[in-house]
Parts: sequence; C-alpha cells; structure tokens
Amino acid sequence: MFSNIRSSATATEKESGWWLLILPGLVTTTAVAVTSFVFGTSSSALASLPAPITFIFGISVLTAPALVAIGVHFDRKYVASVSAWEPRSEYILLGIAMWFGIGIPLGLLYLFRRHKYVGVP
Repeated sequence: MFSNIRSSATATEKESGWWLLILPGLVTTTAVAVTSFVFGTSSSALASLPAPITFIFGISVLTAPALVAIGVHFDRKYVASVSAWEPRSEYILLGIAMWFGIGIPLGLLYLFRRHKYVGVP
C-alpha cells in the first residue's frame, strides 16, 4: 500500500532534464546571428573556418530543431505533471522558429515560464 504512494512521490520528485535540449538550439541560433551581424553573412564566416568545424556547425544547425522539438515535447509532459502550468503544444515548433531567428526570444520565454512554475532552470 505504501509502496505505491512512495513510487508516485519519487516519480514526481525527479527533475526533467529534457529542457537541456533547448540549449543547443539557442546557442546555435545565437552563434549564427552574431556571426551574421559581425561578418555580414554567415557563409563568408563559415568559409574561413576549418572544414571539421564547419561540418560540426552544419550538423548542429540541421539537427538542433529536431532536438529542440523532442526535448520540448517530453518537457511539456513533465511540467504539466508536476505543476499548474500546461505548456501549449505550439512550443514544439520552437526548433523551427530558431532557424528564423525568433526562436531565441521564444525559447527564453519558455524557460522563464518553466522556471516560474517548476523552479528549474
């Protein structure tokens, strides 16, 4: 009888780490925005970097939206189960928004609201 209560309490006490998948998208988008602002275009700045770094940067730009979408999906479930806030399903589109530059404020808004209700980050 008490084991069921105890297991449900420990399940809700665990912290979700899915929000960490939002960070690579924020970092990548910020890096692209800063590079574009400083050098004029991101392609001229990428041409001056060594090939392995350009490859890793390109892979991160292509995979960040998928990682963000997966992370937000599972983090939404966690936040809804432990708090009064139920994040909208549109937050899953946050990864695609990062390609267009509006993902930075939307990602920060999600993390701010998450902190307000859950406390972390």
